[in-house]
Amino acid sequence: MKCPKCQHENPNDTLYCGKCASPLKPSKDIPVTETLETPKEELTTGSTFAGRYEIIEVLGKGGIGKVYRLLDKKLNEEVTLKLIKPEIASDKKKL
Repeated sequence: MKCPKCQHENPNDTLYCGKCASPLKPSKDIPVTETLETPKEELTTGSTFAGRYEIIEVLGKGGIGKVYRLLDKKLNEEVTLKLIKPEIASDKKKL
């Protein structure tokens, strides 16, 4: 498959160009992760976020936000989640 941007030849099953990283397929064909709005309430140990993530503990916090250890109930695996403070996330100059 030829890259529409740089014309580099790529294998047919590749989603992004190996030379310039441009998408090789229309965006509707590429799976994406949904971005969820930051919850308004504080996340506490034992609470559930987005209907599938159970908060296990806060791993750390700093100037940008907090990092949590979670149990993804859908995958039955532990994952981490970094929540950026809303005032920083809404300011594109800071990101």
